[in-house]
Amino acid sequence: MGTSKGYIPPKSPHWSQAKGAVTRMSNGIYSSENAKKAISKFAEAYSTTHLPNSNVSAVAGGVINFLNSIRNSGLQETAKNFGLDSLLDKEGVILYQGIIDYFARDLSSIDGQIIRDSLSETLEEFEIKTFSDFSDVTSEEFLITFIVEFAIKNFEECFSEKILSNKENMSDYDLIIDNVSRIIENRIVTDMEINNALKIDYLSKEGQDYIKSVCTDCFNSLINIGEDYYEDMD
Repeated sequence: MGTSKGYIPPKSPHWSQAKGAVTRMSNGIYSSENAKKAISKFAEAYSTTHLPNSNVSAVAGGVINFLNSIRNSGLQETAKNFGLDSLLDKEGVILYQGIIDYFARDLSSIDGQIIRDSLSETLEEFEIKTFSDFSDVTSEEFLITFIVEFAIKNFEECFSEKILSNKENMSDYDLIIDNVSRIIENRIVTDMEINNALKIDYLSKEGQDYIKSVCTDCFNSLINIGEDYYEDMD
Protein backbone atom coordinates (compact mmCIF):
# COMPACT_ATOMS: atom_id res chain seq x y z
CA MET A 1 0.00 0.00 0.00
CA GLY A 2 1.39 3.36 1.00
CA THR A 3 -0.08 5.34 -1.90
CA SER A 4 -1.86 7.90 0.25
CA LYS A 5 -1.32 10.76 -2.22
CA GLY A 6 -4.51 9.51 -3.87
CA TYR A 7 -6.32 8.97 -0.60
CA ILE A 8 -5.83 12.12 1.45
CA PRO A 9 -8.28 12.18 4.37
CA PRO A 10 -10.61 15.18 4.30
CA LYS A 11 -10.16 18.19 6.54
CA SER A 12 -12.50 17.72 9.47
CA PRO A 13 -12.25 17.70 13.28
CA HIS A 14 -12.27 13.88 13.35
CA TRP A 15 -9.49 13.56 10.77
CA SER A 16 -7.46 16.33 12.42
CA GLN A 17 -7.53 14.36 15.65
CA ALA A 18 -6.63 11.15 13.80
CA LYS A 19 -3.66 12.81 12.07
CA GLY A 20 -2.51 14.26 15.38
CA ALA A 21 -2.73 10.86 17.05
CA VAL A 22 -0.70 9.22 14.25
CA THR A 23 1.94 11.94 14.51
CA ARG A 24 2.27 11.31 18.24
CA MET A 25 2.43 7.57 17.63
CA SER A 26 5.23 7.82 15.07
CA ASN A 27 7.24 10.64 16.68
CA GLY A 28 9.91 9.71 19.20
CA ILE A 29 9.67 6.41 21.03
CA TYR A 30 6.85 4.23 19.74
CA SER A 31 4.38 2.73 22.22
CA SER A 32 1.36 0.45 21.90
CA GLU A 33 -0.68 2.89 23.99
CA ASN A 34 -0.11 5.64 21.43
CA ALA A 35 -0.91 3.16 18.65
CA LYS A 36 -4.26 2.39 20.29
CA LYS A 37 -5.05 6.11 20.46
CA ALA A 38 -4.20 6.45 16.76
CA ILE A 39 -6.29 3.42 15.80
CA SER A 40 -9.23 4.72 17.82
CA LYS A 41 -9.12 8.15 16.22
CA PHE A 42 -8.69 6.65 12.75
CA ALA A 43 -11.69 4.35 13.24
CA GLU A 44 -13.83 7.24 14.45
CA ALA A 45 -12.88 9.44 11.50
CA TYR A 46 -13.20 6.67 8.91
CA SER A 47 -16.60 5.61 10.27
CA THR A 48 -17.81 9.19 9.95
CA THR A 49 -16.70 9.98 6.40
CA HIS A 50 -15.77 6.83 4.46
CA LEU A 51 -17.33 3.61 5.79
CA PRO A 52 -20.94 4.53 4.90
CA ASN A 53 -19.91 4.99 1.25
CA SER A 54 -17.58 2.00 0.91
CA ASN A 55 -18.40 -0.93 -1.36
CA VAL A 56 -16.95 -3.37 1.19
CA SER A 57 -20.35 -4.82 2.19
CA ALA A 58 -21.32 -5.57 -1.43
CA VAL A 59 -18.05 -7.43 -2.07
CA ALA A 60 -18.32 -9.29 1.22
CA GLY A 61 -21.92 -10.21 0.42
CA GLY A 62 -20.97 -11.67 -2.93
CA VAL A 63 -18.22 -13.82 -1.45
CA ILE A 64 -20.43 -14.99 1.42
CA ASN A 65 -23.16 -16.04 -1.03
CA PHE A 66 -20.45 -17.95 -2.92
CA LEU A 67 -19.20 -19.72 0.23
CA ASN A 68 -22.72 -20.58 1.36
CA SER A 69 -23.51 -21.97 -2.09
CA ILE A 70 -20.46 -24.24 -1.89
CA ARG A 71 -21.63 -25.48 1.50
CA ASN A 72 -25.18 -26.09 0.27
CA SER A 73 -24.74 -27.10 -3.37
CA GLY A 74 -21.14 -28.27 -3.69
CA LEU A 75 -18.14 -27.03 -5.63
CA GLN A 76 -19.14 -28.07 -9.14
CA GLU A 77 -22.67 -26.71 -8.99
CA THR A 78 -21.52 -23.45 -7.42
CA ALA A 79 -18.82 -22.93 -10.03
CA LYS A 80 -21.41 -23.49 -12.75
CA ASN A 81 -24.03 -21.20 -11.18
CA PHE A 82 -21.53 -18.38 -10.63
CA GLY A 83 -19.90 -18.76 -14.03
CA LEU A 84 -16.58 -19.73 -12.45
CA ASP A 85 -16.14 -23.10 -14.16
CA SER A 86 -12.85 -21.99 -15.67
CA LEU A 87 -11.32 -21.62 -12.20
CA LEU A 88 -12.07 -25.14 -10.99
CA ASP A 89 -8.65 -26.44 -12.04
CA LYS A 90 -6.70 -23.24 -11.34
CA GLU A 91 -4.31 -22.75 -8.44
CA GLY A 92 -2.37 -20.03 -6.63
CA VAL A 93 -2.06 -16.61 -8.21
CA ILE A 94 -4.26 -17.45 -11.21
CA LEU A 95 -7.06 -18.62 -8.90
CA TYR A 96 -6.67 -15.54 -6.67
CA GLN A 97 -6.78 -13.18 -9.62
CA GLY A 98 -9.88 -14.83 -11.04
CA ILE A 99 -11.75 -14.71 -7.73
CA ILE A 100 -10.71 -11.11 -7.00
CA ASP A 101 -11.64 -9.93 -10.50
CA TYR A 102 -15.03 -11.62 -10.18
CA PHE A 103 -16.06 -10.32 -6.76
CA ALA A 104 -14.13 -7.04 -6.57
CA ARG A 105 -14.20 -5.57 -10.06
CA ASP A 106 -13.70 -1.91 -9.15
CA LEU A 107 -10.25 -0.69 -10.14
CA SER A 108 -11.25 2.94 -10.52
CA SER A 109 -11.37 4.02 -6.87
CA ILE A 110 -9.02 3.85 -3.89
CA ASP A 111 -11.79 2.08 -1.95
CA GLY A 112 -12.01 -0.53 -4.69
CA GLN A 113 -8.26 -1.08 -4.71
CA ILE A 114 -8.18 -1.46 -0.92
CA ILE A 115 -11.03 -3.96 -1.07
CA ARG A 116 -9.17 -5.98 -3.71
CA ASP A 117 -6.00 -5.99 -1.60
CA SER A 118 -8.02 -6.96 1.48
CA LEU A 119 -9.64 -9.84 -0.38
CA SER A 120 -6.24 -11.04 -1.59
CA GLU A 121 -4.85 -10.97 1.96
CA THR A 122 -7.91 -12.83 3.20
CA LEU A 123 -7.44 -15.61 0.65
CA GLU A 124 -3.81 -15.91 1.74
CA GLU A 125 -4.84 -15.98 5.39
CA PHE A 126 -7.06 -19.00 4.69
CA GLU A 127 -4.32 -20.61 2.59
CA ILE A 128 -6.59 -20.96 -0.44
CA LYS A 129 -4.50 -22.83 -2.98
CA THR A 130 -7.18 -24.66 -4.97
CA PHE A 131 -10.88 -24.12 -5.66
CA SER A 132 -11.80 -26.94 -3.29
CA ASP A 133 -10.13 -25.12 -0.39
CA PHE A 134 -13.07 -22.72 -0.31
CA SER A 135 -15.18 -25.51 1.15
CA ASP A 136 -13.16 -25.23 4.38
CA VAL A 137 -13.97 -21.53 4.91
CA THR A 138 -17.13 -20.52 6.77
CA SER A 139 -18.92 -17.28 5.98
CA GLU A 140 -18.47 -16.11 9.58
CA GLU A 141 -14.70 -16.65 9.50
CA PHE A 142 -14.42 -14.97 6.14
CA LEU A 143 -16.38 -11.87 7.13
CA ILE A 144 -14.35 -11.13 10.28
CA THR A 145 -11.01 -11.78 8.56
CA PHE A 146 -12.00 -9.64 5.58
CA ILE A 147 -13.03 -6.71 7.78
CA VAL A 148 -9.78 -6.99 9.77
CA GLU A 149 -7.75 -6.79 6.56
CA PHE A 150 -9.93 -3.94 5.30
CA ALA A 151 -9.35 -1.89 8.46
CA ILE A 152 -5.59 -2.52 8.39
CA LYS A 153 -5.26 -1.61 4.71
CA ASN A 154 -7.23 1.59 5.18
CA PHE A 155 -5.15 2.69 8.16
CA GLU A 156 -1.93 2.17 6.21
CA GLU A 157 -3.33 3.84 3.11
CA CYS A 158 -4.34 6.92 5.08
CA PHE A 159 -1.18 7.34 7.13
CA SER A 160 1.78 5.63 5.45
CA GLU A 161 3.37 8.87 4.31
CA LYS A 162 2.87 10.56 7.69
CA ILE A 163 4.50 7.63 9.51
CA LEU A 164 7.36 7.45 7.03
CA SER A 165 8.00 11.18 7.38
CA ASN A 166 8.57 10.69 11.11
CA LYS A 167 10.81 7.62 10.85
CA GLU A 168 14.34 7.28 9.52
CA ASN A 169 14.02 3.95 7.70
CA MET A 170 11.59 1.36 6.41
CA SER A 171 12.36 -1.10 9.21
CA ASP A 172 10.92 1.36 11.75
CA TYR A 173 7.87 1.83 9.54
CA ASP A 174 7.37 -1.93 9.15
CA LEU A 175 7.57 -2.47 12.92
CA ILE A 176 4.88 0.15 13.51
CA ILE A 177 2.55 -1.21 10.82
CA ASP A 178 3.04 -4.78 12.04
CA ASN A 179 2.17 -3.76 15.59
CA VAL A 180 -0.83 -1.69 14.50
CA SER A 181 -2.03 -4.66 12.43
CA ARG A 182 -1.80 -6.99 15.42
CA ILE A 183 -3.69 -4.56 17.64
CA ILE A 184 -6.49 -4.17 15.08
CA GLU A 185 -6.75 -7.91 14.49
CA ASN A 186 -6.67 -8.86 18.17
CA ARG A 187 -9.30 -6.27 19.05
CA ILE A 188 -11.79 -7.24 16.36
CA VAL A 189 -11.31 -10.99 16.72
CA THR A 190 -11.63 -10.79 20.52
CA ASP A 191 -14.58 -8.38 20.51
CA MET A 192 -16.63 -9.76 17.63
CA GLU A 193 -18.29 -13.13 17.48
CA ILE A 194 -20.57 -14.19 14.64
CA ASN A 195 -22.31 -17.50 15.06
CA ASN A 196 -24.90 -18.99 12.73
CA ALA A 197 -25.13 -16.04 10.36
CA LEU A 198 -28.53 -15.44 8.82
CA LYS A 199 -29.58 -17.71 5.96
CA ILE A 200 -30.32 -14.95 3.47
CA ASP A 201 -29.14 -13.50 0.19
CA TYR A 202 -26.26 -11.30 1.30
CA LEU A 203 -26.64 -9.06 -1.72
CA SER A 204 -30.26 -8.32 -0.81
CA LYS A 205 -31.14 -5.26 1.30
CA GLU A 206 -31.51 -7.44 4.37
CA GLY A 207 -28.17 -9.09 3.73
CA GLN A 208 -26.38 -5.81 3.03
CA ASP A 209 -27.86 -4.23 6.16
CA TYR A 210 -26.57 -7.17 8.18
CA ILE A 211 -23.03 -6.93 6.81
CA LYS A 212 -22.98 -3.15 7.23
CA SER A 213 -24.00 -3.60 10.86
CA VAL A 214 -21.12 -6.02 11.43
CA CYS A 215 -18.67 -3.59 9.78
CA THR A 216 -19.97 -0.78 11.96
CA ASP A 217 -19.66 -2.90 15.09
CA CYS A 218 -16.07 -3.80 14.20
CA PHE A 219 -15.08 -0.16 13.70
CA ASN A 220 -16.91 0.81 16.91
CA SER A 221 -14.81 -1.78 18.69
CA LEU A 222 -11.68 -0.09 17.35
CA ILE A 223 -13.00 3.31 18.45
CA ASN A 224 -13.50 2.02 21.97
CA ILE A 225 -9.97 0.63 22.15
CA GLY A 226 -8.79 4.16 22.82
CA GLU A 227 -11.23 4.97 25.62
CA ASP A 228 -8.73 4.32 28.39
CA TYR A 229 -6.15 6.55 26.73
CA TYR A 230 -8.35 9.37 25.43
CA GLU A 231 -7.02 12.87 25.34
CA ASP A 232 -8.22 15.89 23.38
CA MET A 233 -6.10 16.42 20.29
CA ASP A 234 -7.77 19.56 18.99
